Amino acid sequence: MRDNISIRLLVSVWCILGLLPAALAAQAADVTRPEISIHPELAAHTAHFEKKVYKVGENVFSAVGYSLGNVIMVVGEDGVIVVDTGTHPGETKEAWLELRKYSDKPVRAVVYTHFHPDHWGGVKAITSPEDVASGKVRIFAHETLVSNVIHQGGAIGPILAIRSGYSFGIGLPPEDRAGMNEGIGPEITRGISGFIYPTDVFADHLEVTIAGVDLEMVHVPSEAPDEISVYLKKGNILLSGETIQGPTLPNIHTLRGTKFRDPLQWYKSIDRLRAFRADYLVPSHGQPVYGGEKVENVLQTTRDGIQFIHDQTLRYMNKGLTPDELAQAVVFPDYLANSKPYLREYYGTVKHAVRQIYTGYLGWFQGDPVDLDPVPRTQASARYITLMGGRDKVLAAAWAAYDQEDAQWAAELATHLVRHDHEDMEARLLKAAALRRLGYASMNSNWRNWYLTSAQELEGDIDPLGHLKEFAGYFSSADIVAAWPLARLVEGLGPRLATEKSADIRSTIAFVATDTGEAHALEIRRAVAQFHEVIPAEAEVTVRAPRMVLVGLLTGQASAAQLVEKGLLQVDGEVSRLVEILGLFDPLLSPINLTIR
Repeated sequence: MRDNISIRLLVSVWCILGLLPAALAAQAADVTRPEISIHPELAAHTAHFEKKVYKVGENVFSAVGYSLGNVIMVVGEDGVIVVDTGTHPGETKEAWLELRKYSDKPVRAVVYTHFHPDHWGGVKAITSPEDVASGKVRIFAHETLVSNVIHQGGAIGPILAIRSGYSFGIGLPPEDRAGMNEGIGPEITRGISGFIYPTDVFADHLEVTIAGVDLEMVHVPSEAPDEISVYLKKGNILLSGETIQGPTLPNIHTLRGTKFRDPLQWYKSIDRLRAFRADYLVPSHGQPVYGGEKVENVLQTTRDGIQFIHDQTLRYMNKGLTPDELAQAVVFPDYLANSKPYLREYYGTVKHAVRQIYTGYLGWFQGDPVDLDPVPRTQASARYITLMGGRDKVLAAAWAAYDQEDAQWAAELATHLVRHDHEDMEARLLKAAALRRLGYASMNSNWRNWYLTSAQELEGDIDPLGHLKEFAGYFSSADIVAAWPLARLVEGLGPRLATEKSADIRSTIAFVATDTGEAHALEIRRAVAQFHEVIPAEAEVTVRAPRMVLVGLLTGQASAAQLVEKGLLQVDGEVSRLVEILGLFDPLLSPINLTIR
């Protein structure tokens, strides 16, 4: 805890830099940041993730608290199998050192339970690409994992990276992170994730013996569409992946953004796991569960919570309720709300789950045609301000709400002022203070992080491009992108095509990897870029180079002119035309308009 921190120093800097008119400086300086705090139940939840290796049965060891996701080691006769590898090597190395105290047998296999980075990003602390390529180590995953990894790091990589930074509070200062957790694990640390391609993939079910250990892997779509769980018949141990998301209400929807997570599919997947009647449950987040009765209780409680949210949301949707109304109507009965910790709202919440269920079933349109083509929100805010008597009256009302501890209403009122005038620093600082008050009161780690990081943004402490480059390291680092097929890199140019530059352009550009034989093309037809798996005869420019050189070119790490000058790139056609065509596309990482606008 700390005393209120005045904004005066920040305001003084703004005045010196000419960023804040003197007339507003005195008013803005009166805004103070609320005292830092953590919801007491969320603070107590941090103890669940103290660093510790848990032994389960005779041969399973789960390293909890070293990374957002656990690193799990299964010891076999002549080697070990690792299930999930943590977020990045910096975190995983510490967990691996602890696990190796229990066995120094060679790694024989790795299992990625799904496509989120905290389950594969630390793999290079466990094994090497060389050992995988030689066959010494096998990597198992669902058949769709690679395409999902590429989608999250490529097509939506930039916006997902920045939103993940907000969701996990990665850019928050130490004082706002001290004593905190992420709901499903400890605080994420800064680092760069790595990736090694799976060697063995499957669709629904796979039984395999590795190092004398019989593994039964099943596809259980839930928190991720490619989720798999691993059952060890010997020992009756279930490694559930993130089908059981840990000691919290699951995130039926994630605020950072994702495709629809089908809760119906999720609770049915849990029922598939219940059929094993396991004596031990080893989730990929949080501590293991010991004893068949306790395992069944966790599985049943979690699936019942998910089904309740799903069924009651549909029930009220069929009565005509909209997402905002659903968020008020769907409420856990006490016996579910008090199921601690597995249905407590440390990570997911009922309120943001029901909104995605509505959208997943019906889409964004709520049935009121006024939403079909609304007044742009900046214009609407300007009109509301005028109707309410002008900026000063709106600000006075926001201050009154803040003083009455109605932080939500204060933030909503200030939002109109900020949208109308981004440079209204008093409104920005007032909204920031209101968001901080909401964040410090929240029991949900995601909500808290969004509130506090958005407050940072309002206060001017977010560097859009700098933070984007840092956060992208979890999804699309150079190491991760280098592993993608050339086809996906070429096709990935499509969403980066700038309409304003290409409206009159017609051209086809081909890319040939001279070392791997990969060869693909992109046809630009004005404002559309069509991917061609096979190079068409009419390609205007063909680029030939080793694969990694093409990766550097397509990701913007090096320009065509630089590569040609160094003799690394062979161009069939005009180099100037190649440069012109590549200039039609946005950089892989471009500045992003942030949330508070």
